[in-house]
Amino acid sequence: MVEVRETRLPGVGTKFTMRTDAGEKVSTVVHVDGLREIYHYLDDDDEDPVVVRLNDDEARQLGAILAGVVYRPHLVHDLEVALKDLVMEWIELGEKSPLIGLTVATCRIRSTTGSTIVAVLRDSGSLAVPHPDEVLQARDTLVVIGRPESFGDIRRLVAEGPAAFAG
Repeated sequence: MVEVRETRLPGVGTKFTMRTDAGEKVSTVVHVDGLREIYHYLDDDDEDPVVVRLNDDEARQLGAILAGVVYRPHLVHDLEVALKDLVMEWIELGEKSPLIGLTVATCRIRSTTGSTIVAVLRDSGSLAVPHPDEVLQARDTLVVIGRPESFGDIRRLVAEGPAAFAG
């Protein structure tokens, strides 16, 4: 487990510092106005660190990339191969998806497509194996596992809602 030190900077924000396995020090200052500064020190004597400044949107996008939400690393491909004839897909709920406000159970992905929501990724905290009563929110990313041929129906369900399959 990587140790992260948190330091309050009154009037500025909070500083988070960690050391990588390679011995490099990385600090991130999260300013009260949303600005983030990332400092990369090659060693403890480094007096001229590399500094990257990101606004709130840039920081969230980079965070999503690092967390594997936007870009799926090769490890995920290996996992997909291990699943044999099942595939895992990341499906984002747009602002206008009719699934927003529905529970996992009432969105009917499992009963309609045979696939299963195995996680819900969201800014406020991700949920592994979400409870059937979990309410879906705008910009949630559903991690769904199923057969490849089911994903057309899942995308239709996300775009049109359960009513598209009624009847």
